[in-house]
Amino acid sequence: MDFFSKILFFFGAIGLFNSFLLSLYFIFYKKPKVLSNKLFGIFLLFLNIRVLKSLFYYFAGADPISFLQSGPVIFVLIGPFLLYYILSVLNSEKEKINFIKYQSLIWIVVVIFAYVFYPFQDNIVLWKTYLLKLINFQWLLYIIFSAYFLKYLIKKKCSPKEFWLIFLCIANLIIWAIYHFIEYSYFIVGSIFYSVIFYSVFLYFLFNKKVSNKIFNTEIKYANKKIKTSTAEVLKNHLKELMIEEKLYRNPSLKLFEVAVKLNITTHQFSQLLNDNIGKSFSTFVNEYRIEESKKILKSNTKYSLDAIGLESGFNSKTTFYKEFKKIVGTTPLKYKERFKST
Repeated sequence: MDFFSKILFFFGAIGLFNSFLLSLYFIFYKKPKVLSNKLFGIFLLFLNIRVLKSLFYYFAGADPISFLQSGPVIFVLIGPFLLYYILSVLNSEKEKINFIKYQSLIWIVVVIFAYVFYPFQDNIVLWKTYLLKLINFQWLLYIIFSAYFLKYLIKKKCSPKEFWLIFLCIANLIIWAIYHFIEYSYFIVGSIFYSVIFYSVFLYFLFNKKVSNKIFNTEIKYANKKIKTSTAEVLKNHLKELMIEEKLYRNPSLKLFEVAVKLNITTHQFSQLLNDNIGKSFSTFVNEYRIEESKKILKSNTKYSLDAIGLESGFNSKTTFYKEFKKIVGTTPLKYKERFKST
């Protein structure tokens, strides 16, 4: 290896080495013990392996490196854990978190299956010709899904945590593009870019401790604290005013964190308010307002179609409207409508 190659290897590897240590820190040592912090560490670990493989591939030459013989199957886990991390930071609905959690477990099973039954060293042509392309496409899909859950941030001023998620998504897309479009002989570009990104972010967080704490301390201080009764009453009154005056429930894609922003509290605090002080899930709370709105329309103007009433009330589908109406009112919208027709 000549001097220039040594310099390239140094700049490509220095960020990877420190990033690897950081991923272990988040997985095993970071306090407070928060799910999103651990997920970030796991995601960072898999991304490190992806970049490390490209670095080794660039300098492999004619000599085989045993690390490369494991193949690219581990890359399958980058995208799912990126999305898992983003959803956990956004404090998304429990159903979405569980869905991506089970997806991640399925992909882990896929990785184990591929290692056992289709090892890279015995199926090199298959992996390089077909499977690697599928893996890259899967990674891109998860980046797109991650961006989808962040699209609401385009129209609003972002908090440091939200800006961090957008940055992470864009950085992933750039790394993906480098490895997808450039030739193998230029893979060192990806490693150097990764090192530059890592140290830029690291130095930024180092000199901005408050921002770092907001992003990676994720409100754990509220986990074992109940909201004071007096505070809860004020918040409940404010929430009621918001729902009635601004009719937030009419937005079919209304998210928990959007309401929390209007209340000027964290998503975790809003979840606590709903669960501990109101005794309802977010979806149930919002749907009750939507049902009340639909009942008013049914009473005042029965010329509306049931589909139109559901949409006007904030439901995104006829099926959901019918299901929630019967669940809350105890009868179908049609029977409820006929009751007032006869009257």
